[in-house]
Amino acid sequence: MNEIVKDPQKIERILNASLDRFASQRYQRTKVDEIASDANVSKGIVFRYFKNKANLYLETLKYSLENFNGKVDYSIWLDAKDMSEMIVQATAYKIKLQLKYPREFKLLLDAYANANDFSNKFNAKVQQVYEKNSQTPTDLLLPVLKRMNLREDVQIDDALRMINGVMLQIAEESKTFIHEHPHGSLKDMKEIIAHAKTYIGIFERGIQK
Repeated sequence: MNEIVKDPQKIERILNASLDRFASQRYQRTKVDEIASDANVSKGIVFRYFKNKANLYLETLKYSLENFNGKVDYSIWLDAKDMSEMIVQATAYKIKLQLKYPREFKLLLDAYANANDFSNKFNAKVQQVYEKNSQTPTDLLLPVLKRMNLREDVQIDDALRMINGVMLQIAEESKTFIHEHPHGSLKDMKEIIAHAKTYIGIFERGIQK
């Protein structure tokens, strides 16, 4: 079967239009007809290039992550002297990014927070796109951990697993907030940020007097 020749300009217009639609309307409410109209192409071209709506969503998510990652300064995370500083710096930086790139942030947050919009099989594909196109928690946490003055009996791998547990808790709280406040922003998440600092503080100091 001959490979379909794709026009790069049309691909860019389709992905840009789908980013607008998926970010503003989420997956279930978005129609391919609207994306085609916004991109000034036929609906047939969209299906010829991307096969179906689900694959178009995955490609749009990948497109957003690639664009976003190309603009993110990960030194904000990597240069922090400890976990508490990393949480504060990263949160302030995320707010700036959200204001500068609202479409990308909205799509990425919705894809993460609204897994119920997808079947289990499709949600697994969404997570695969995230994993292949995002920095892992270990990539961001390990340099900071190595600079900290850890006790001699503490192993880096054990500390990483514990911090990942804390990060999962923060992620679940963020996910719940986003689901309950679809028009909220990171500025509205002060309580979650405070929780994050508390959790990391307990991790750093321990729970005994």
